[in-house]
Amino acid sequence: MELYVSQFLLFLVIFARITALVVVAPVFGHRSIPVQVKAGLGALLTIILYPMISQHPVAVDLQLIPFFILVIREVMVGVLLGFGLGILFSGIQYAGELISFSIGLSVATMFSSEDNQQTPVIGEFMSLFAMLIFLMLNGHHFVLEALRLTYSTVPIGTFGFSQPLFERFVALGSMMFVVAVKISAPVMVAEFLTNVGLSIMARVMPQMNVFVVSFPLSIGVGLIVLFSSAPFMVFIFKKLLLGFEDNIVELVKVL
Repeated sequence: MELYVSQFLLFLVIFARITALVVVAPVFGHRSIPVQVKAGLGALLTIILYPMISQHPVAVDLQLIPFFILVIREVMVGVLLGFGLGILFSGIQYAGELISFSIGLSVATMFSSEDNQQTPVIGEFMSLFAMLIFLMLNGHHFVLEALRLTYSTVPIGTFGFSQPLFERFVALGSMMFVVAVKISAPVMVAEFLTNVGLSIMARVMPQMNVFVVSFPLSIGVGLIVLFSSAPFMVFIFKKLLLGFEDNIVELVKVL
């Protein structure tokens, strides 16, 4: 009887790490996905991974407090991995906010179901666009592979905070701003050149009302550059995702 109880508790511990990742990870954890679907996906992945994980001896304490602490540690592993995976999408959404501010559409917002607040339209558009590319490049397969890898590098009950972990998250956080600048660079450069051109026109033709002309011109130039560079964004995002996968693997190693 005690053996069956121990196996059931091991199943719950595995379910805790996997479900925490599913809830936080990009695409899987989107707010539009019902909680029942996330829980069902977590249970399905637990059933799939349970035979592989149970092959290695795992000591699960049957006492309430040690078991609760073990579950919290497993949830932290899933949350940290999902948070690390979501940094790339945060950078892309921030790039959309930079573009919106640059072309003068920062006040054009919409309700985002992902973070439950008002976000610029271009930022939300780029976030959804990045999710489609992420699925097209089988990024969801990488998420599952990273989850499986955690059980090799971070066996059950061995997680602990360390200095390399904090350093890796600082590096990932700085990468978010690098990604945002790289993606928004074409529009921001085009807007800078447009403003320089308008400044020259204001000096050459003082009678022209540059203030009135600048708004529609900035929006038009920004949208043209944004949509004309959309095919290149697939290539850029693919390169960023491949480099980001290496960072996630390093994150998994220091968990």
